[in-house]
Amino acid sequence: YLDRLPLILKRKGAENIMTVRSDDGMDEFSTSAVNRVCILKNDKVLMNAIDPEVVGLHKSSLEDIQIKTKEEAITSFVKVLNNTANQAMIETTALNAAGGLIVANISKNFEEAVELALDTIKSGKAFSTLEKFVQDTGDISKLKEINDG
Repeated sequence: YLDRLPLILKRKGAENIMTVRSDDGMDEFSTSAVNRVCILKNDKVLMNAIDPEVVGLHKSSLEDIQIKTKEEAITSFVKVLNNTANQAMIETTALNAAGGLIVANISKNFEEAVELALDTIKSGKAFSTLEKFVQDTGDISKLKEINDG
């Protein structure tokens, strides 16, 4: 089924999309398993397998990246962007961001895209961008409260 959506969207005029399913059953990239990817790019549909270790990441356990509640999701998101989450969460986020960087034609391959995503997190740029977004659109005191724990 992974190739159905790109083919349907191609008929609707889409030019650049990606669908993914990890072998551990997630409908997103995972660092705990190989990921099956279908990419529509340059009018071609390509199937590929992305192994986290091959693109420079560590293999994790599914338990390291599972989130059970909305509050845990919010806290984990903030911790990832300020580089204080566990390695598995940071690398899983970077791998998912890498997919977006490829679809957006910012990176040519997963190795380059993962490196850019990790650098963005580790440099503090990701969290700074979140802070600016929240300051412009939300309640910065809530972000500070989450960030301070």
